[in-house]
Amino acid sequence: MTTYTVHAPPVSATGGRSEADRIIFVKDGFCWPAFLIPVIWMLYRRMWVVLCLYALFAVAIELSGRFLGVPTATALGFLGALYLGFEGNTLRRWSLARRRFSERGVAEGRSLEEAEIRFFHRLAGVTPTGADPTAVGVVAGPVAKPSFSADIVGLFPTPGTSR
Repeated sequence: MTTYTVHAPPVSATGGRSEADRIIFVKDGFCWPAFLIPVIWMLYRRMWVVLCLYALFAVAIELSGRFLGVPTATALGFLGALYLGFEGNTLRRWSLARRRFSERGVAEGRSLEEAEIRFFHRLAGVTPTGADPTAVGVVAGPVAKPSFSADIVGLFPTPGTSR
């Protein structure tokens, strides 16, 4: 299952449906577009500050290629692309926070659509009719708390004991 953070735009004076349509789900994990096509990805996501920093990085790579040699510049460029792949979604969250988007929660799902369904159903407190409640991540009924026993299998003792 993939985890997404949910970001809501700043509330406008009009309110209503347009804000719900503008909610953004950002995947947690490796970002392939940031790794493979970083400039297009940053332009599409409107990450202007990150794009400027990336341009400075590209200039530094070019200068290192002139002074340190092409293999060093290639290795540094690959490491930079790898960094963008791993931290691209974090940089996107940072850019959204700069645009005053607020983080509203976390959603999980096998796809983006499933994560959206789970989030909005949990937000509304509604169990979908005619569907398996576990399929969309809504638990029907009280959640059982784990019980602790004196017989422990593993490394961590039971809370409240002196073992």
